[in-house]
Amino acid sequence: MDSIQNISDERNLSDLSHPMAALDEARQRVLDWHNAMQLCLETAQDKARHAQESLTQAHLANEQLKQQHADLHTQYQQLHAEYQQLNVEHRQLNNEYQHLHTQHQQLDVEHQQLHLEHRQLNDEHHQLDDKHHQLHDAHQRLNDEHRHLNDKHAGLSAEREHLQNERDQWRDSCAQSRKEHEQSRAINRQLEARLAEQAQQKSAIQRELLELYSDLRAEDLPSLILRIGVKLTGAEAGLYVDGSGDKTLADIGLEELPPSVTKALCDFTRQVAQSEEPLVRNDSDNLPDGSNLINMAAMPVAVQGHLKGVLLVANKRSGDFTDEDTDLLLSIGSHAGIALENNRLHCELSENFLATIAVLADAIKAKDPYTRGHCESVAEIAVCIAQKLGWKHEEMDTLRYAALLHDIGKIGIPDGILMKPGRLLPEEHMVIQRHSIIGRDLVCRVRALKDVAPIILHHHERMDGSGYPDGLHGEEIALAARIISVVDAYDAMTSPRPYRSAVSPPEALEELRRHAGSQFDTDIVDIIHNVLEERAQETSTDTTANTASP
Repeated sequence: MDSIQNISDERNLSDLSHPMAALDEARQRVLDWHNAMQLCLETAQDKARHAQESLTQAHLANEQLKQQHADLHTQYQQLHAEYQQLNVEHRQLNNEYQHLHTQHQQLDVEHQQLHLEHRQLNDEHHQLDDKHHQLHDAHQRLNDEHRHLNDKHAGLSAEREHLQNERDQWRDSCAQSRKEHEQSRAINRQLEARLAEQAQQKSAIQRELLELYSDLRAEDLPSLILRIGVKLTGAEAGLYVDGSGDKTLADIGLEELPPSVTKALCDFTRQVAQSEEPLVRNDSDNLPDGSNLINMAAMPVAVQGHLKGVLLVANKRSGDFTDEDTDLLLSIGSHAGIALENNRLHCELSENFLATIAVLADAIKAKDPYTRGHCESVAEIAVCIAQKLGWKHEEMDTLRYAALLHDIGKIGIPDGILMKPGRLLPEEHMVIQRHSIIGRDLVCRVRALKDVAPIILHHHERMDGSGYPDGLHGEEIALAARIISVVDAYDAMTSPRPYRSAVSPPEALEELRRHAGSQFDTDIVDIIHNVLEERAQETSTDTTANTASP
């Protein structure tokens, strides 16, 4: 508008002097103004076009974001469905565990019933002993009566001294009576010795059967059964095969026999397995030639009508295999069958229990991928240390379970803290320290893991009392917790983490030694050093052997 006003003013001035020149100049200025307005309009149109394109791109980006949101929602629903499926499987495993626990209790009840029957047999044995004492007393009374008759006979002989012949006859009769009396006493001594031998044999059987029942964790239960059978029968050799009668599970004294003899013995065991009846051979003529066998007895080992194996004993030097030996072997077979079945049930229960432990360990892996393989490695090294210390099987099992589950409490730690790539803040460190308490609270709900809970709680305690959660000192910390503390630290140092790389095993061991006595148990640090050296030597030996083999 100012430009138009200027043009108007200039035109008025031009009218006073040069009308035509002023008119041409005004026309030119109007054309310039029109061109400027045209240029402004084109610029505004370009800006409007660019704005429309930007709006279209923003609309397309909004549609893409909506599609991504829908995809993420679908993935969330799938993950939620998988989580519900895992919950269903977990409940099923719990139900199976309860069922197995009920079966175990039933087996305990049956075991108690067998124990009561055993006590009843002992009572019957005591009753037989009482009867034997009664018979012995009756025999003593007869001896007293016999001596009384001898006294009467002596009186009659005094009165009949004049009858020499009758006196001689009486002397002969008296001598005969004394001889019979000595024979009777000898027979009585033999009976007493036999009863004492039977009592000792029964006591030995009881001890061996108790060993059989108490050693259900034996690595080779068939060898234990065979050793008991050979020992109680006085045999020198023996063989134990499976239910088919073909597969040898244990043998004693048969190492030097040729294959033909072994095959013949397998024929005997196969015959017993098929008939499920005892087989006794006291005549060496009925045994394989060149076998150096003088006699043999084979008995089936069964439980609840199911054949578990065949027990064969041979070479009884003290005599033939008697009916008592047969009954003894049958009794051993019966008890051995029960022991084998109990061992099988015990193994199944242990496998199911370990499977439950594995499920819990897998839950740790799902929560923190950096613990994958960590718990298994800690458990393996910890058990090696316990073996060096001479621990029992039950103690090593408790240590193994504690090592597998020592980080179970991390399930309750937020992912943002657990997976943080940098160093933790003091508040975050306090939160992650609660994983040992959370782990204890989770595990103590399982009655079978009651001994594991305190180990999980205290595996971050330190020897100088600066650990957590209870600040225990030295021997106040359970030895199992001290073992896991050392192994856990070693495996953590030799494994990569989000905030650092792994260190070498020698560097990790040097770090353990540096903190021995303050943070770690010095003895355990020395033992883990020996264990790792032995494992390294075994690995080197295996590698050399694999390289040397064609």
